[in-house]
Amino acid sequence: MSNFNDGDKVICVRSNHASKLTEGETYTVKGTSGARYIRLVEAPGTYYVDRFKLAPKGKTKKAPFGQVKAVTVNKSDIHEVLTQYVRFALGINASVEKIVEKFPDAVELVLSSEAAA
Repeated sequence: MSNFNDGDKVICVRSNHASKLTEGETYTVKGTSGARYIRLVEAPGTYYVDRFKLAPKGKTKKAPFGQVKAVTVNKSDIHEVLTQYVRFALGINASVEKIVEKFPDAVELVLSSEAAA
């Protein structure tokens, strides 16, 4: 079972080219998915808990410019990033199938429902 709680600071101890994580970097736990996975504030997606260790108190690295205001996502990853947002932030068990430009400052996400796990 995961021994991490929301808001805990964790350090990545094992990364790979596909995970978009940096070994030795500190992340904030956003939530858990079962006993094997965690979600992070700084990186979209879910990750195996064994990739992290709890950061020592007082040893976490602060962002040099305060709260993150923007993030760049490759166009090839946008469907996956938005699918993770739909699933974990909105709590909808679905995948982003299509992105429709609706208004100058908004988009519509067309979803396809996912089978219950």
